[in-house]
Amino acid sequence: MKNIYLVILSIPIFILLDSCVSYKANLIQIGDKNDAIMNAIIDFSNTSSLYKRSTVFLVNTTNLNEDLFAISIGSNNIKILLTADTKIGSKGRVPSRYFEKEGKLFIWSDENYPLKKDALAVFLKFKLIQSNEGGLIIFPDHVLDDSQKGVDYYFCKNNLLNYKKVTTNIGIGWYDMPKLNCSH
Repeated sequence: MKNIYLVILSIPIFILLDSCVSYKANLIQIGDKNDAIMNAIIDFSNTSSLYKRSTVFLVNTTNLNEDLFAISIGSNNIKILLTADTKIGSKGRVPSRYFEKEGKLFIWSDENYPLKKDALAVFLKFKLIQSNEGGLIIFPDHVLDDSQKGVDYYFCKNNLLNYKKVTTNIGIGWYDMPKLNCSH
């Protein structure tokens, strides 16, 4: 009888361990900035309590040096302003990349990837589009909230599995960056 209780009690532990290991198996070791973004999204959606608090997340990248770059994931009243210059195929004016997961949306700008119809359709679906009404910008009802936290990921460029993260409401460059050894 004791063994049955031991087995029953150990099942949740194995399930928990399996779920932790399984998301890490989806992380990419060697790749570019967009691969690191996907690693950050995978980690964020599996480990951060902030994932449950919002539906849309803005992803930003910062090149820190030749070995290291940072990726920030946050949510703070995200709107995409469309102007007369915003066209399908344009680059760099608005976010052009996105990833949907479990009814949530991650968006980011990629200066090498053009804006496509499917991205605009997704932005409309999530009610992110704000147009430039005849040259007049209509500001959203909510203002930015500096107390809103996000997660900053620091990745080694030579090994995207070598990373550290910081949950903060302070911008990158305004706090001490975590130490990360990228030499191996």
